[in-house]
Amino acid sequence: MRIPLDRYIKEFFIQYLRQQKGASPHTIKSYRDSFRLLISYIRSKRRLKRPLEVKDLDSKTILGFLSYLQDVRHGRGNSTLTRNLRLAAIGSFFQYISLHHPSLESLAKRIAAIPIKKTYLKNADFLTRQEMEAVLAQPCVATSDGIRDLAIITLLYNTGARAQEIADLTIASFDFPNRNVRIIGKGRKERTIPLWPATVELLLLYQQKHRRRPYPPASASFFINQRSQAFTRLGIRLLVKKYIKMASGKCRSLAGRRLSTHHIRHSTATHLTQSGVDPNVLKDWMGHALIQSGDRYRHADLSQKRRILEQFGPPDYVQSCLGGPKGPSTENLLQWLGDL
Repeated sequence: MRIPLDRYIKEFFIQYLRQQKGASPHTIKSYRDSFRLLISYIRSKRRLKRPLEVKDLDSKTILGFLSYLQDVRHGRGNSTLTRNLRLAAIGSFFQYISLHHPSLESLAKRIAAIPIKKTYLKNADFLTRQEMEAVLAQPCVATSDGIRDLAIITLLYNTGARAQEIADLTIASFDFPNRNVRIIGKGRKERTIPLWPATVELLLLYQQKHRRRPYPPASASFFINQRSQAFTRLGIRLLVKKYIKMASGKCRSLAGRRLSTHHIRHSTATHLTQSGVDPNVLKDWMGHALIQSGDRYRHADLSQKRRILEQFGPPDYVQSCLGGPKGPSTENLLQWLGDL
């Protein structure tokens, strides 16, 4: 019996992940990217004239796909962690499919038997304060987009937020009179982070004078891109990579390193630690799971976080910039996954 892949992938995302499991947008996007890569891989290896079926995702194909992900020369050169995340998405799909088609239970068991590779934690790479200053100095503050980009990078460093968390910020997320921002993290957990006065001044400058007029669907979003739409996680990442690359021409210690938005997050955590932050406060600040279940009641209050922030920064460049003159103002299945 033919079991079409497109139908069950759509049901998996809509009925299972969204409606039944209540998965976060971040999880859905991660799973979506996994299946886009997998389907593209299968099409590159097989010249099928028929639509893909579930049985085309056999264990041999999945193992080949996982090897392709980590192949540095002919594949994507992904890390073991990324490989394991892609496998988890595929395994979750087969758990779902086996409930609806007992005839595929043996296939699902073979997929489930593919082992997770052991990973070894590396010391997190981070930017020194000097390197961070070099990156912050790159946006052209004589332009509206430069003001916006500087505001994004400064906010990333101030809060230690993830790219998706910054992209999700709305105008209502900020409490400028009290100098803080409310961030919704993984698992829809909320945390409030204090802001440097310089960060508040920069964000207000962007909002009041340099924020593009958005299209109606993006009207609530705080950061608006060149297309008058809300910034995406990818847009934030590309912006950061661009300025790190620019900074590497002037700061030699940045040259040749594969740095991204997440390394700014590592930098915030490292610099907070260097300022003497208690580990439980740091985990609360960064939106990590706390060390032990009993620690759930040990969140730092905002005044304590603000005292920590004063020891931590702000960056000299942002302060000097604000103190100076202001600038003026199946193909169908792949497409469906891309639009998800």
